[in-house]
Amino acid sequence: MKIHVVYDAKGEVIATGVPLPPAYDFSGPRSGPMALEEQHVGEMEVPSELAHLSLAELSERLQVDTKESPHRLKAKGS
Repeated sequence: MKIHVVYDAKGEVIATGVPLPPAYDFSGPRSGPMALEEQHVGEMEVPSELAHLSLAELSERLQVDTKESPHRLKAKGS
């Protein structure tokens, strides 16, 4: 399962959301999490052992491994 993630340079998750469909029309108004200055955004795979959690729970229990390339999600403390 992939989610949309906004995170900072330290890998702290700021917001999560459902990824937009590939055919999404970007010319109109946008909604959902968007990155501000000094933040990053990406679509990332949720670790399988946490895929059953809600977006709110994922925001609290995940962080982004910014040392990996490409960046990836991992459980906090792992």
